[in-house]
Amino acid sequence: MVALVPQLRAFARFLARDAVRADDLVQDTVLRALERQDAWTPGSDLRAWIFRVLRNLFLDQQRRRRVEQKGLAIIEMPDVAEPTQPGRDALHDLGAAITTLPAAQREALILVAAMELDIAEAAAITGVPVGTVKARVSRARAALALTFGGRSS
Repeated sequence: MVALVPQLRAFARFLARDAVRADDLVQDTVLRALERQDAWTPGSDLRAWIFRVLRNLFLDQQRRRRVEQKGLAIIEMPDVAEPTQPGRDALHDLGAAITTLPAAQREALILVAAMELDIAEAAAITGVPVGTVKARVSRARAALALTFGGRSS
């Protein structure tokens, strides 16, 4: 696999059109390939398999970026000259509300909602049962809903 890194880097630079992003993509590809090496069939073309991993990671990142851009487009950011900045204030309010949550709930919410880990991964990271993580995320979301429930968008 090490011998394929220069080829992976060249392919990643072609896809990403940015050297730093391409290097990150190659690193993620190597990690993913090592984690999922059982998915590769011995005797099949390793290069084709690892390039497919890289391509799939790139496409996943592109999809995620599109979703993020759509989300950011919804937040109406006013001109700098305007005295109030509701989009920025809303994000600040959300950040402040999250900091008021108990540490365990805040951690579970960030892992699942912000970091997009599944419940099992968050449970493995925190070292608690899956049901505990589900309960913490649920309680955190309920607390935030109460905090923002009376506000209109």
